[in-house]
Amino acid sequence: MCAFGALDARKRGRRSVPGAPHLGWALAFLVVALVAAMFGFGGIAGFAVETARIIFFVALVLFAISALFGVMRGRSPNGA
Repeated sequence: MCAFGALDARKRGRRSVPGAPHLGWALAFLVVALVAAMFGFGGIAGFAVETARIIFFVALVLFAISALFGVMRGRSPNGA
């Protein structure tokens, strides 16, 4: 078993970071924006950048809320 459980989560096919899908979508929209900007589609690029920005900040807020609840909850006595 890995010390932090990240490698074990990857072996089972699960993501070790709960907010990873949000960040993946933000990255996808950012790539779309960059490609659209290269080809001169300013409107599509601007829309994709704004969408990526919104998704990124939503993921950031969800992470902060999750971290806050994790700190408030603390660890269980048996360490699980």
